[in-house]
Amino acid sequence: MKKHYTDSVIKKHTEVYLYNFDLSMEYFRSLSKERFNEVLQDFIDKNSDFTEITDLTLVNGTSGYYVMVLDEYSQVYIGTSRDIKKRIQQHWTMQMYFDRMIFGDTNHSILSVNSFRALDTTRIFAYATSNIFTLEDQFMNQFESEYLLNRTAGGVLGGLSEAVAKRKIRSLL
Repeated sequence: MKKHYTDSVIKKHTEVYLYNFDLSMEYFRSLSKERFNEVLQDFIDKNSDFTEITDLTLVNGTSGYYVMVLDEYSQVYIGTSRDIKKRIQQHWTMQMYFDRMIFGDTNHSILSVNSFRALDTTRIFAYATSNIFTLEDQFMNQFESEYLLNRTAGGVLGGLSEAVAKRKIRSLL
């Protein structure tokens, strides 16, 4: 069933989303790039199965985990997929549903990784394995939360109610 929104609902939601976007950009500018790189390097040092990928065709059809690095924003996104190349490309091209741009309240909603595009992603690390979904949360917990774009806990979530229960937030004020 398609949802229909009135002009006033669209206008209000757009204002809220743009406010969250502006707060997020200010938040990213406040982060230490040096500390971000230390945290990222520490993760790579501790997880030697992750290797830097400069050509996505190398992970075409490959299952495993991936780390998308957005250096300009001092952010990473950690994911898992049965096809790493396809999933990363989906992040870059996906259009966010209107009612999913904000996840929680405006002052605490983490900007979705799907708000960024290919040129925002400066580095990608991948770990090829058939053991997917089980380690995602463990990998996410190795990052300081201020550098992590993931909006929920890792692993397989049982629908929207579990996603909401395991939602990650950050103070943008």
